[in-house]
Amino acid sequence: MALTPDDLLNKEFPETKFRPGYDKDEVDDFLDEVVVEWRRLTQENEDLTAKVARLEEQLEEHPANLEPDELKDAGLSGYAGTTSTMTGSIDRITEEHELSADAAETEYAPGTRPAQERPAVDSAASDQATSATGVLAMAQKLHDQYVSEGEQTRAAYIAEGEAKRSEYIAEGEQTRSAYIAEGEQTRDAYIAEGESTRSAYITEGETRRDDLVGTAENTHAQLLAEAERRRSEIVTEAETRAENMIEEAELTSTRTLNALERKKADLESKVGELTSFERDYRARLKDYIEGQLADLNSRGSIEKEATGS
Repeated sequence: MALTPDDLLNKEFPETKFRPGYDKDEVDDFLDEVVVEWRRLTQENEDLTAKVARLEEQLEEHPANLEPDELKDAGLSGYAGTTSTMTGSIDRITEEHELSADAAETEYAPGTRPAQERPAVDSAASDQATSATGVLAMAQKLHDQYVSEGEQTRAAYIAEGEAKRSEYIAEGEQTRSAYIAEGEQTRDAYIAEGESTRSAYITEGETRRDDLVGTAENTHAQLLAEAERRRSEIVTEAETRAENMIEEAELTSTRTLNALERKKADLESKVGELTSFERDYRARLKDYIEGQLADLNSRGSIEKEATGS
């Protein structure tokens, strides 16, 4: 993908994190100058390419109408592409007349022939030059000459455009190589800076890790000592509470046993009373029953009592 001026204009570089890099304003100003120059060269190249394309299109579509600006500036406008329509057939002039006209014609640089000057001919051919055949011959010769000069001008423009194109391409390649070299140097600098920063961070991290490990070990030892002390306190407190609870339990047990003993004595006393009551009740009940039986026995049977009455 070709690098364009917009790519240079819109290019953004990441800012360095640990130390400032290039001056941003200077980089922006330089890139603006590069963009302006590149756009100028690109526009000039496009204009030359369009001009060459127009000349080629004119030459391919209408070669007889090709009339370079150099011919117009020389006063030759109107000859190129001039045609004549005639009826019948007109014989071309003889080779001797052409040779004499060529010999008498003055040599001019391409594009500098004045429009008013006509090829000089000898007196023998002057009558023929005034005729329609002579006019057509001169027009044909001028047309061929203008076409040849147009071809030469076109070739010169194409060569100039190719030369400028090659020059611009070479300049662009040099600029691109310079930018690539500068970018690689910047990249290497950033990589070296990153490696240095990475090493510094690794060293700092290891130092911090060692500090944290030492602090953690000290804290661990302190926590263990505190835990041991707290454990001893808890064990002592638990043992004291256990002894108190045992004493309290023994005291409670003694009190409970004493209360149970008293209740037992009361119950035994009540059991004795109930036993005595039962014995007395049984004795009275027995006496009552025996008295009733004796009363029954003394009365006799019911049948005797019935007959006796």
